[in-house]
Amino acid sequence: MDGDKHVLAVNNLTGRTLVLNRPQALNSLTLPMVQTIERHLKNWEHSELCNVVMLRSNSPKAFCAGGDVVQVSREWKSGNKAEAMKFFQTEYMVNHYIASYKKPVVAMLDGYTMGGGVGLSMHAAFRVASQSAVFAMPETKIGFFPDVGATFFLPRLDGHMGVYLGLTGQMLKGRDLLYSGIATHYVPSERHAMLEQRLQGLGSSDYDVVNDAIEEFVAQPEDGPMEYSLYHVREAIDRCFQHNSLESIIHALEEEKQHSNEHTSAWAQTTLDQLSRMSPSSLKLTLEQLRRGAQLNIQQAFALELGLAEKRLESHDMHEGIEALLVRKTNDPQWDPKSLEDVNVHEMNAGYFTAKYAYKPKFVHDQAAFSEYPHKYGLPSEKEIAALISGENPQAGNFRLTRDDVLQFYEREYGGKIGVKQKVGWVFDNLENN
Repeated sequence: MDGDKHVLAVNNLTGRTLVLNRPQALNSLTLPMVQTIERHLKNWEHSELCNVVMLRSNSPKAFCAGGDVVQVSREWKSGNKAEAMKFFQTEYMVNHYIASYKKPVVAMLDGYTMGGGVGLSMHAAFRVASQSAVFAMPETKIGFFPDVGATFFLPRLDGHMGVYLGLTGQMLKGRDLLYSGIATHYVPSERHAMLEQRLQGLGSSDYDVVNDAIEEFVAQPEDGPMEYSLYHVREAIDRCFQHNSLESIIHALEEEKQHSNEHTSAWAQTTLDQLSRMSPSSLKLTLEQLRRGAQLNIQQAFALELGLAEKRLESHDMHEGIEALLVRKTNDPQWDPKSLEDVNVHEMNAGYFTAKYAYKPKFVHDQAAFSEYPHKYGLPSEKEIAALISGENPQAGNFRLTRDDVLQFYEREYGGKIGVKQKVGWVFDNLENN
């Protein structure tokens, strides 16, 4: 089976590792690969010999660069619609299975982690990024929308960052993943093999024990400014992407370009250029999807995505985008509608969000319908930090906390976790300066 050839299973002591092994395609997921992952996960979840499951790649270039949407598009256009939808149905089931898995899952991110690769990793309790990890959800570029659970996880990132990432497909690299909440830990790639060995011999399924073991391999930040590519533009992201229409977002970006400092002005122009290349209908669809996703539980999010995938496969833009960017590789998709002004939001909502869907999601753990991930081992969110600083968090007491008070509180709460000091200090300084 191609699935067994492209997904290897490694058994060692009490650890089990799934190794993505399709390097010539940057580990792009096929249906047999997803089915193989599902089969091993089911076997290991009920095995007393397995305590921890790990996911990694055999290639330093990519953890997984996405799903094989070229094949999905071909199946749909050839009339084999059920087979095309089976890919998404199975993929989303595995994504949800990882999110609700009964044992610790550790995803080791090295190289490109995009689309389907994000679906395999973002739902894991532990997400370990290296210096070469690259995150992106570039689906609007091919006329699709951010799926694999992005409806759930993107709106739960700091501020309006998830909307920004979902619309633009912007890449985040290395420590960016830790500070943004995409990764829970930052471990250089040269330590990943040692970390895998440590977890294989850990002999425990206790999440705190697994977390402590990963922390042994985490790298200290470099001295100097915080290594975060969004450092200077986080506030601008929220100013521009807080709006509920693409037209308002673009207007805000134009204002930012004209009236801000050099960092945000250049960022605004780059962002406008990014949005101009995307499918107009995908952009409006994605914005509505993510706004709705903030109110959905994880099962509702996957159910919506499956319906949107079905309707998107019926559209022109998805097949055109896949053909232009991934098959012809001419990078010249002819979108229809051609502009944002030509996309009628009311018609789009009726066609995508209130329409009946022919395909229903499947879940291994059909009772797992949470609104927040059950395990939290990343850095505190900007919202949590701001609430403590402002006094909204009752743990702050009746007094306004100083910078040192806030740092000491989070260092204590997170057990000295590396990265906490940098993020907390950054949020505090931003609030003080505004």
